[in-house]
Amino acid sequence: MKKVLFSIAFLGIAIFSMGQDEPQNVIKVNPLGILFGSANIAFERAISEKSSVVIAPSFGGFKLGGMKYSNVGIGAEYRYYLGQSTAPAKLYVSPGVGFSSGKVKYEWDVFGEEGNDKIKFTSLNAKAVIGHQWIWDSGFTLDLNGGVSYWKFKYKDDEDAMGLKGNGILPALGLSIGYAF
Repeated sequence: MKKVLFSIAFLGIAIFSMGQDEPQNVIKVNPLGILFGSANIAFERAISEKSSVVIAPSFGGFKLGGMKYSNVGIGAEYRYYLGQSTAPAKLYVSPGVGFSSGKVKYEWDVFGEEGNDKIKFTSLNAKAVIGHQWIWDSGFTLDLNGGVSYWKFKYKDDEDAMGLKGNGILPALGLSIGYAF
């Protein structure tokens, strides 16, 4: 199924990119996210001279001691390119939203009793960033951005969330490398 979806996405990207002089599409990854157990691939498409949309599916996971974390999600952004910028290059401002779902499995040992549990969660986030995307003649891209985000978490069993409460305002930082076509 994953191969079929990937093939359809690749075909769609190829069709959108035919017959254009300037790059209208960018596909990119976050290299730092991969190092920390979270991967996302973003696809950006210029929809006018000054704006673009970004769709970014994500997945991640890591294991630390007796704890295992995993999640999947999707994000979307609208980018407006400022001044002399032309989508999808140079200075932009961008609102965005995202959704993710995941779980934390953990082992415990309290007063000689051992066990394991699982916490399931969903999260919604909204962000506002300002950034710059460089596109070189080779097609290589570098995208840097920063701003603020608001995160809202919902736990399946709120009483068993180990005191996890992550709602609130956090920094939103982004670094991506990719290819424009």
